[in-house]
Amino acid sequence: MTALQQDVTDILTRVHRPGDFYAAGTMDLHLPRLRVDGVGTVALPLLPMQAEQLIAVAEQAPYGRGTDTLVDTEVRRTWQIDASRIDLGGRHWGKDLARTVRDAAAGLGVRGEVQAELYKLLIYDAGGFFLSHRDTEKAPGMFATLVVTLPCEYTGGELVIRHKAHEARLDLHTDDPSQAAYAAFYADCRHEVSPVESGHRLALIYNLLRPEGEPLLQPPDHDQERRQLAELLSAWQGASPAAALPHKLIYPLEHSYTEAELGFATLKGADAAAAGVVLGAATDADCDAQLAMVTIGESGWAEHFGGGYWDDEGGFEIGEVIDSWQQLHTWRLPDGSALDMAPLPFDAEEVCPPDAFADKDALEPDFEEATGNEGATFERIYQRAALVLWPRQRRAQVLADGGPGVSVPYLTNLVSRLPVDQPHEAAAGRGAALRQEALDLAGCIRDTWPASEYERQQLGKRGHTSGLLDALRRLGQADAAAHFVAEVCAAGGYTDEDNAAVVHLCAELPAARAASLLQLVIAGNAGRDPAACARLLARCTEQLPEAATANLQPAASALLHGLPDAAGAPAPTPDGFGPAPPQPTADLVLGALLGLSRIDTDLADRALRHCLERPALYDPDAILLPASLAVAATQDRADMAALPPALVGLRDAVLRHLDNRLGEALAPPPDWQRAAEVRCTCSDCSDLNRFLASPTEATWKLKAAEPKRRHVEHRIRSHRCDLDTHTEKTGRPYSLVCTKNQASYQRRVQQRQKDIENRALLTGERPC
Repeated sequence: MTALQQDVTDILTRVHRPGDFYAAGTMDLHLPRLRVDGVGTVALPLLPMQAEQLIAVAEQAPYGRGTDTLVDTEVRRTWQIDASRIDLGGRHWGKDLARTVRDAAAGLGVRGEVQAELYKLLIYDAGGFFLSHRDTEKAPGMFATLVVTLPCEYTGGELVIRHKAHEARLDLHTDDPSQAAYAAFYADCRHEVSPVESGHRLALIYNLLRPEGEPLLQPPDHDQERRQLAELLSAWQGASPAAALPHKLIYPLEHSYTEAELGFATLKGADAAAAGVVLGAATDADCDAQLAMVTIGESGWAEHFGGGYWDDEGGFEIGEVIDSWQQLHTWRLPDGSALDMAPLPFDAEEVCPPDAFADKDALEPDFEEATGNEGATFERIYQRAALVLWPRQRRAQVLADGGPGVSVPYLTNLVSRLPVDQPHEAAAGRGAALRQEALDLAGCIRDTWPASEYERQQLGKRGHTSGLLDALRRLGQADAAAHFVAEVCAAGGYTDEDNAAVVHLCAELPAARAASLLQLVIAGNAGRDPAACARLLARCTEQLPEAATANLQPAASALLHGLPDAAGAPAPTPDGFGPAPPQPTADLVLGALLGLSRIDTDLADRALRHCLERPALYDPDAILLPASLAVAATQDRADMAALPPALVGLRDAVLRHLDNRLGEALAPPPDWQRAAEVRCTCSDCSDLNRFLASPTEATWKLKAAEPKRRHVEHRIRSHRCDLDTHTEKTGRPYSLVCTKNQASYQRRVQQRQKDIENRALLTGERPC
C-alpha cells in the first residue's frame, strides 16, 4: 500500500457519522385520502379548480423574523392551511409515510426513533416563492423539516438548501402520479423556494422530532476531513509524473447498489457521508470524482471431488483459472448523469485499501457440468460500487491506461466538441482548455499504443487507428499523425479501415511527404494485405490533388512488387505452420489496375500481365471477370473507349476467355456414358468408374454394408458425378442405387447463358 492509499483510507474511515445536511428522493405513493375543511376531499393529482378552492380557504403564509411573525409578500408569497384543518389518511398512507421518514432519517445520518408531525399544507400558485430563511423550532425535539410534494402539475418552484459552503438545488416535481417527491433538511439550514412559473405546487410540511430527552442533532460536519483530503489530493495533483503514485484511486462503498440505482443521490448512510467529503475535496483540489461499478471476474476449469462423476455425491471445486478480469464501468457523475466511457481496468495499488475486495474469495462460483467433450467449468463474478477519483491533470494517463478502446472514443468526443471553425486554432476562448485536454490525451495514447503487430491490426479493424489519426489531424497535428503512420501503420499495424484517415491526412501534408508516407505504408503491408494497399492507392489517385499523385511512382512500384505470386509465398515454419499467403481478389485486381493506371501505364500493364500469366492464382471466372464487370458497371457505352489501357486489356482478356468457352460444342450426351474420373482404387469405386464409362447402363446397384455405401456416396459427391443416389432397403445388406443424369450438361447450359449475359455487360451489346 502506498502512503497515498493509506492516508486516503484513514481520512475517510474517520467520517464516523453518516448522512448529509439534507436527504431527498421519491416515494411510491398509494394515493392518500386528503380532506380539507371548507373544500372536502381533494383529488390527486391536484386539479386546477381544487387548487383555487384550497387557496380560497387558506391564509397568506407568514414568516418569522426574530420573535416576530410577519406577513410580507415581498419575502414570502404562498398559501397555508394549518394541520388542524387537514384530515390525511388512507389504508396505506401510514406505511408510506413511515418508510419515507426512515429513508430521510438515514439520509440525514440519524439513528433511532424519529417521529413526523404534520405542521401545515402549503399551496404555491404561479409566482409563489419563499426567500432564503431558517426554520424555527416549532415543537419540542424538532431537529429537521420534511417536505413531501404531492402529485400536481407545475414548473419552477425548486427547493434550494444551503449549509455552510454547501448547496443543494432540488426539483421536487414528479411526472408519475403514483409517486411523491420528498426532501428533509436540518432546521438550521437556510433554504428557499424559487418562484413557481406555472401551475400549482402542493406540499405537506412535517416537523421531524426526536423523542423527548434525546439530544437534538446538528448536520454532520466533515469539514476537517474535507480539508485534510483536499490537501492530500492537491499534493497528488502536483506530484511529478515520475513519482510512484497510482493514476487513480478507488474507494469501495459499504452498501450494495445495482447498476440501475447507482447514483450520488441514492447513496446510503456512511456512503453518502464519504461521497460528500470526496466531492468537496475533489472540487477544492481540481480532481475528477465519480461513481462506478467494480466487477472482478474469473473463469476456468472445475474439478470434481467426492463420489462418482455422475452421481449426486461430491461436488465441484475451482481447478485452473484460465481467464480473469477486473474493471470499472457504469460511470455516474455528481450531477446524476451517466459518463459515456468504456470500462477501465485497475490494479490493487489503486484500491483504498488494497484488500478491500478480499471478500470476493468467499463468493461461491457458478459451476457448469461437463457436456460432450468439454470438461466442467466455473465462473465467479464479484460486483461492488465504488468512488473513483483522479487528478484532472492525470485524466489523460488514466484514460490511456484503459487502452485505445477507452481512450480513442473519449478523444473523438473531445475533438467533436471543439469549435467547428478551425478547431486546431482554438488557442484562446472556450475551446482552449478543451483543445489542450485533447492534445494531452492524444499524446498519452500515442505513447501507450500496443507494440504487438496483431494487437495493432485488431485496433485498426475496430476503427481506433483511424479515430486517432482523424483526431490528430483535426487538432492541427498532421505531422504527429504522419509519424504515427510511419511508426505503426507502415510497420504492419495497418488495415483497410485506416484508408480513409490516411488519405485525409495525406491531403494535408506536403506532396513529397505524402508520397513518401504512402510508399512506406504500401511497402510495409503489400505482402500481407495487398488488397487494402491497392484500395489505398486507388483512393489516393482519385481524391488527392494531381500535384500529390505525381510523386507516387515509388508507392506504385511497391504495390506491384507485393502482388500475390504463388512462387513467392512465405515458407512454412519448422512446425508446419506459417503465415497464409494473401489470396488475390477481384477488389485487389481492380484497385491495383485503377491506381497504377493513374500513375504509370507501364506499371499497370505489368500488373495486368502478372495476373494473366497466373490463371491458377488469378482465376478468370472468380477474380478477373468480377473485376472487369465492376468497371463496366460504372461506365456507359461512350466511356468504354476512354478506359485506361490496362482495364481495356483486362476486359479483352476476359472476353477471350468467354468466347473460347462459348465456341465449345454444347449438346446433351448421346448415350449413357459419363465422365469416369473417380480417383480411388478400391473395388467398389473401380466398379463405379466402369459403370460411368458404360454407354448402355443407366442404373447400377451396390449391395454392401453401410460403411462401403457411405464411402461410394462420398466419392460420387466429391467428384460431382452425374448420378442420383438413393438407398434401397430390401434384403440384407441394403443397396445403393445409382442412376445417371445430365447434371454436367445442365451446368454447362447454365454457364453458357451466364457467359452470354456477362459478355453483353462487358461489350454494352444486347445479348442474342
